[in-house]
Amino acid sequence: MRVLVGGVGYRYLRDNAVGLYMTDQLSAHATNGTEFEDLGYHPIGFIFNLQERPAYDRIVLVGAVKRGREPGTVTAYRWDRTLPSDKEIQNRVSEAVTGTISLENLLIITEAFGAFPDDVRVVEIEPAEETWGDGLSPVIEAKLTEIEEAIWSSTRP
Repeated sequence: MRVLVGGVGYRYLRDNAVGLYMTDQLSAHATNGTEFEDLGYHPIGFIFNLQERPAYDRIVLVGAVKRGREPGTVTAYRWDRTLPSDKEIQNRVSEAVTGTISLENLLIITEAFGAFPDDVRVVEIEPAEETWGDGLSPVIEAKLTEIEEAIWSSTRP
């Protein structure tokens, strides 16, 4: 089974870097069939990159998403592939090409272009700090083991 684990976020935006941090840390432990990649770039580029590779059986995306939960909350789920209206998709494409990086934009735009495999998993982390700077907040640092387990669990058949 081929699995891509992609970290999404901004490298120097504190907890919004958690997806990139995790893929950096876990890539040294990649097993046969599992790849790790920094997806801290625009979704259109990601779509083109996917088209140039052999197909993946599963993609796991990891990143911080502010949803009003307790900071440090880790939520892992299979994405339901629900898309917003065509106008909202176009707005997200516009955001993406101007430099906005977000897990939701990546999900929506990649799905709208039909580039995902059938199985897409998500590991979301509620950020505690979103200011510019290097390093994760103490809240997220304390959750790294839980985040790692959620990622590995999402890669297993």
